[in-house]
Amino acid sequence: MVFYDLTTVRIHGEHEDDIRAFGMNKETCGIARQFVLGVVQTANGLPLMHTVHSGNIAETKTLQEMLEKVQQRFPI
Repeated sequence: MVFYDLTTVRIHGEHEDDIRAFGMNKETCGIARQFVLGVVQTANGLPLMHTVHSGNIAETKTLQEMLEKVQQRFPI
């Protein structure tokens, strides 16, 4: 059994060609320039892998891709 969690990360400053995008931020409950970090971990909290997504992606849109990556990396 593994768990999948996502969080938003705000970073200030200007950078060219970065992954940040304007999206709904969990911390401020408003729009912020951010990226989304996904973590897959064991039931004991040991991180197995992570993904980084554009800041304006809906969390539900990341699940299918993550399931496919987990199954490829950790065949059961």
